[in-house]
Amino acid sequence: MERIDDRLHLELLRGANARFERFFARFSGAPVLGTDEEVEALLQIERTLETVGDFLDGRLQQSQHSEVRQELGRYRANLLRLRQELAIMQSSAADSQTRLLARQKHLHAAKAWCAVSRVTT
Repeated sequence: MERIDDRLHLELLRGANARFERFFARFSGAPVLGTDEEVEALLQIERTLETVGDFLDGRLQQSQHSEVRQELGRYRANLLRLRQELAIMQSSAADSQTRLLARQKHLHAAKAWCAVSRVTT
């Protein structure tokens, strides 16, 4: 007979894995733009990690329920993928920041040139 704890743990892990998969489907390979959608998705992932983390004190790992063990394995794989995706997102954000700083530098130079050209005319 399935225990209530096993059923709750199974639903918790299934929900977490589904949120990871939606995140990956939406943001994998996409450049980081800093949108509200990205921020909200990352906050949802953070909440998921905190919620599941509350149960990772041995209760989930000690489950003998095969479906819980299987979902826990998927969760671990998703954590590894999340680490890779976050590194890619961080790199993309750093690249965007570098491009924006270069554009800002060009804009300041153009602004200075315009100011000087107004004075000389």
